[in-house]
Amino acid sequence: MRIMFAITKGEVGGAQEHLRILAQGLLERGNQVALVVTPGSELAESVESMGATTFPWESISADAAPLSNLSARRELRAAVMKWNPDVLHLYSSVAGAVGCRILRPPRGITIFTCHHAPFGKGRTWKNRVLSRPVAHATLPRMDGIITDGNRDLPVLRRIARHVPFAVVRNAVPSSGPPISDGPLAPSALWVARLAHPKEPLMAVSAWEKVVARIPDAKLTICGSGPLGDVLQARVSQSPARSNIEIAGFVRDTSPLVKRASVFLLISKVEGGTTMATLEAMSEGLVPVITDVGESDLLTSNECGVVVESYDPDSIADAVVRL
Repeated sequence: MRIMFAITKGEVGGAQEHLRILAQGLLERGNQVALVVTPGSELAESVESMGATTFPWESISADAAPLSNLSARRELRAAVMKWNPDVLHLYSSVAGAVGCRILRPPRGITIFTCHHAPFGKGRTWKNRVLSRPVAHATLPRMDGIITDGNRDLPVLRRIARHVPFAVVRNAVPSSGPPISDGPLAPSALWVARLAHPKEPLMAVSAWEKVVARIPDAKLTICGSGPLGDVLQARVSQSPARSNIEIAGFVRDTSPLVKRASVFLLISKVEGGTTMATLEAMSEGLVPVITDVGESDLLTSNECGVVVESYDPDSIADAVVRL
């Protein structure tokens, strides 16, 4: 089978890692894979090294306004016509809007993976205003929709009543023993983009309260994004600045994982359990996360701490109790 993926951004992130693992698995099973993505990106280089075909998506942007992505639609259509896939698999809301109905039966089918609905609780007002009408126009015209969690299913089913749905929860490959295998220590690791819907500033506020009760508690923040400069300024003025390290983009987090015990992730919205959380768990860290995505899976299996109240005091209480 010939599967073509199209994704809005090729940066390092959960959706990109999800796609990379899926592409690798498909290639290992004898399928042919192509990827349409921002040229020169981490994802493009990784998937190309596996033997997949890549097409540069020069004009794609994160702006959900349909008119701004007309050229991106033309580029994607040209790639589909050239490579002739059986399946066009669209990742992200913008890619879903841009790629809708470019490939359709009997020539092939289009699948959309929704990592989280862009217009629900916790999203920006711009997402809520612009994305809902786009979703109403495009989702009913997909041949299939995959979600990585149950939270968005009711609203998605109302929008696309006649489209087949499948819930496929996130997972990561794991081999070998956990990296962090020592006794619990007051050391936490954050690995996530420094951008909405993630809330690194809230994590700093919470860690100040942790340090007030556990003076040697350490937090290391790994990631990059538009909130990077604001975060740096916030930490530089924090009374806990000597207890918080901003490591930026880290290609190999193994040394940081080994000295940590807790994985901290504060987010306003997620579709399922994040790839970063699953990777941290596979490496031996105990997650402390806000009540988003499939957080109930952590509590029901007693393998993590879920903070139901979205405030620094509650987050700090969870860390200290752990």
